Amino acid sequence: MHPIRLSVTLVAALVLTGCQDLTVENLNAPDRTRATAEPISTESFVATSFRTFWGVSGHNSRPAWLLATVADEFTSGFADFGQLEVSTIPRDAWNNSEVFQRRLSNEAPWFDLYRTISAVNDAIQAIDNGVVIGDATRTARAKAMGKLMQGLSHGYLGLYFDQAAIVDETVQLDTIRGAPDFAPYPEVIAAAVQQLDEAIDIAQNAAISFPADSWLFTALTREQFIRLANSYTARLLAYAPRTREERAAVDWTEVIRRVDAGIQEDFAPIAQPDILVDDWKRLTARLRTAGRPSDFGRPSYWLVGPADSTNGFVNWVNSEPSTRAGFQMRTRDRRVQGAAGPDAPGSYVGYNRNNIFQVARGTYRFSWYYFLRFGTGLSWQSGPQPAMTVAEMQLLKAEGLIRLGRASEAVPLINQTRVANGQLPGVTIEGPPNEPGCVPRKQNGQCGSLWDALRYEKGIEGLGVSGVVRFFDMRGWQGLEQYSLTQFPIPGRELGTLRLPNYTFGGPGDPSSAPAPDVERCPVNLPRCG
Repeated sequence: MHPIRLSVTLVAALVLTGCQDLTVENLNAPDRTRATAEPISTESFVATSFRTFWGVSGHNSRPAWLLATVADEFTSGFADFGQLEVSTIPRDAWNNSEVFQRRLSNEAPWFDLYRTISAVNDAIQAIDNGVVIGDATRTARAKAMGKLMQGLSHGYLGLYFDQAAIVDETVQLDTIRGAPDFAPYPEVIAAAVQQLDEAIDIAQNAAISFPADSWLFTALTREQFIRLANSYTARLLAYAPRTREERAAVDWTEVIRRVDAGIQEDFAPIAQPDILVDDWKRLTARLRTAGRPSDFGRPSYWLVGPADSTNGFVNWVNSEPSTRAGFQMRTRDRRVQGAAGPDAPGSYVGYNRNNIFQVARGTYRFSWYYFLRFGTGLSWQSGPQPAMTVAEMQLLKAEGLIRLGRASEAVPLINQTRVANGQLPGVTIEGPPNEPGCVPRKQNGQCGSLWDALRYEKGIEGLGVSGVVRFFDMRGWQGLEQYSLTQFPIPGRELGTLRLPNYTFGGPGDPSSAPAPDVERCPVNLPRCG
């Protein structure tokens, strides 16, 4: 364990106490200067930083369950992790009170990301001040890792929050007077991309590598490290937008460039019990009662329903939310239904008729489908935990190609997983074959467009990988339920400490809330688009 520098909140709190004498020497907790004077301590600051980042990047319960249920990736009738209130229909605002029982859903990412930033900033500063960790190559590895985690942490602050403080190794927190300067999320994302590029530049000039059992919890060569940084940059660029218009304005040429320079195999850290686990996957597949798999949350019909070849999904969509309930689908997608028939489990999702949620909380939350691709048994705490897949990156590229008027080039990218994993006939620029049983179908029952096929493929292939990506997609595609929050406010605890007015997002009174969904509208002219 290493000492962690004061967070932005604590520094601001100390500053606001004015002229009081707060100097207290703690001989058991060495200060930053002494802690980072030792090369091994400096290295440990960055070597352990991924563990702090991991959970709040979509692999722990907070903020994954809240965002996944807002985005209708999963559905749940439980109140844990703040998901119940914000996923109700009609949508309500996030309660940003510093005493709200579920406040950790936006507190945890805020403080854990800044904790990560604080640790790596100390290490980078020590290296810049002359600390050498063994030799030049080992020192370069520590600095490259520090810059990677600095960029990822700022990046996810920009993905989650409307604003955040940009705090790199050049900022002295103890010089801050009053509240820090909070930058709007586009500036935070831009700073994060710059930091990731600095990590790439350092790695390109040093023969670094990473061990399998620590650091990033999977062995990486220098080239693989650089590719991972490029793929994360593609995520930040594509997922930061809060609206359809912002997503359309993304530099998709740059996203494609980053994808092409990115990962060539899935990034899947190897879990270690009590050290690095994927609690998101544990709860998506949890089985505590015989015959009731996925007993905490279940895949939403909004995600799997377009695969239905009956009118079950069409009728469900066009019913009042208060009358919606579970139903059985029939589909040719072998990820959702096995070849033996509608009761047979697919490779990602299975059928189970139990209604596991309270009727009083809305039958629209019911789903008769459970998740089985990841997280079953004890697999969530041992073996590879997919965090970013090649499929995700290739489908991001396909989206970019469609938006750039190069839809024909997107077709083979969509078909890669569609054909191999779904055992579905390939799409063309017209969309899926216009025949009974087509996947996906539109909400009026007609066979979908190429754009519909892309969105369906991105959803089903991303199901259960990371608990936050679907939310980023749906807000940029204008697919969230009307009045859903599209971002988090600075946590109420932070605002209270800084003596700033509290505010929040979501609900009908917020102009930044999600507009009425219009997810099937294509970004460019394509067949079968309205």
